[in-house]
Amino acid sequence: MSTDVVAERKSMRPIRRPAWRQRLVDAETGFRVGIRADSTLFVFFFVAVIAVLFAAVLQLSAMEWAVLILALGVGLSAELFHQVLKRVANEFEHHLSNGLLQTIRLGTSAVVVAHITCGVVAAIVIWQRAKEICNF
Repeated sequence: MSTDVVAERKSMRPIRRPAWRQRLVDAETGFRVGIRADSTLFVFFFVAVIAVLFAAVLQLSAMEWAVLILALGVGLSAELFHQVLKRVANEFEHHLSNGLLQTIRLGTSAVVVAHITCGVVAAIVIWQRAKEICNF
């Protein structure tokens, strides 16, 4: 490369990303922050990977895959939203009322319900397919 090209690149302003691409970068950063901030998100990913591996081995149909992915997505979304709630509460706890603890507990219960539902749906889908294959 000639020195003129190098000098021209250094003088150029950084290229702004399109909005859709910046959103993907923000999502990836959010996942990274979420996994580092709380071990429950890591555990959820671990269990989700196991469920997906079971589903792949059992060769689920397209509809079964859709239901499984939807259930895992709802559980993941609930966990990420709970982390947002906890971060906001930690950031503004000195400005908010004493009902903040109840709000955190309410968010935690919503996540537990979402995770239980996700687990039950995944178990039903995987068990039904395993039952068909093994002729139980």
